[in-house]
Amino acid sequence: MFYIWHTLLVAGFLVIAYYLGFKHGVKAKATKISKVKVWKALTKKSELVSLDTVSSRYSNKETSQKDWLAGYRKWQKQSNQKN
Repeated sequence: MFYIWHTLLVAGFLVIAYYLGFKHGVKAKATKISKVKVWKALTKKSELVSLDTVSSRYSNKETSQKDWLAGYRKWQKQSNQKN
């Protein structure tokens, strides 16, 4: 009888240890992946582009109220058609 209980006890401990090790491994892997992503983002050289070299179709001048309202109404019509 001792051998049966001993075997069941050892098998139970092995199952619990395997389960906890698997859970810890999944968590550690997810943490490692997220750390790698953060590290890549921090070490990546940022590419700053000067505003003089970028061509824009929008002007830096102020928009008149009339033009703004016309654009807003156009946008409103388009968004209502999509719904």
